[in-house]
Amino acid sequence: MANLQTQFNKFHNTIKIDFDDNKPLREKRDLIVGDLRNGLKRLFPTNTPTFHNFNQGSYDLGTGVEPLPGDDYDIDVGIVFNFSKSSYKPVKVKEWVYNALHTGARTVEIKRPCVRVQYHRDSAKRFHVDLAIYSLDEDDYGKEVNHIAKGFIGSSEDKKIWELSEPFRLKKLLKSKIPDDSDREQFRRIIRYLKRWKDYNFSSTGTERPTGIALTACCYNLFTPQKDYIINSYTDQYNDLRAFYHVVNRMIGMFYWRNQISVKLPVQPYNDLFEKMSDKQMASLKTKLIALRDALINASNEDDISNACVTLQKVFGDHFPSF
Repeated sequence: MANLQTQFNKFHNTIKIDFDDNKPLREKRDLIVGDLRNGLKRLFPTNTPTFHNFNQGSYDLGTGVEPLPGDDYDIDVGIVFNFSKSSYKPVKVKEWVYNALHTGARTVEIKRPCVRVQYHRDSAKRFHVDLAIYSLDEDDYGKEVNHIAKGFIGSSEDKKIWELSEPFRLKKLLKSKIPDDSDREQFRRIIRYLKRWKDYNFSSTGTERPTGIALTACCYNLFTPQKDYIINSYTDQYNDLRAFYHVVNRMIGMFYWRNQISVKLPVQPYNDLFEKMSDKQMASLKTKLIALRDALINASNEDDISNACVTLQKVFGDHFPSF
């Protein structure tokens, strides 16, 4: 039976993005945030709305992956305005952000969960920044409470809402659920493998491709650390193939009647992260997960490492290394 941990380590180093180590992405984030501050000053010369920002999404959790050719870099930034949700309507605040940033060659769009700033290079999408807009309130105990602005200009009034959100809690939950730093690193690697599999096997347009946060929530619910004891060195070695297999196999087991799957965000607003997928798309997801599971089984049972790598390249692409 082939030991593929070296190949998985190489694969992870190839596909990972660490935001703290990626100066160009940090510069893009800082540029947008600075332009937003200046744009708000231009729109509101007096009583300029103020805010603080934070990283969110995969860059906050340390689970970012390099985009495949044809895809672009996705930077998620939280913008917390220093006012209560009762002060302004959510879509109106999004319009401020839109007007503050709608300058130059970039494209700005108000989407239901965020304001997206898209950059192009040679007519191709290069990267985009999704700005999630939050208000700042306090509960009865003086603790900070955030609401996220949902909706866009064409939304019905019942869709234009400030929705209770906990943007800072997910990272804390992960740390408390997986307290060991090394175990948590394996958890992040498994998420990255699953994301790269998703990018390689699904179209980047429409709702066919499951979201990164949906896959992250699945891993949050299903991951358990997997290690092998190495007798010669009296040490434990992580086994990413087995850990990944367990997550994928358990995901398949989550499908219920008519091949549907439902996974809740583990923090407010606890929404179903697969709700936008049709029954047909969910069935396709299950079929592709089964193919992934079978590839992992075949690679695990293969005595020849080179053959095992070829098997895994069929589900991960050429970035998975050859022996």
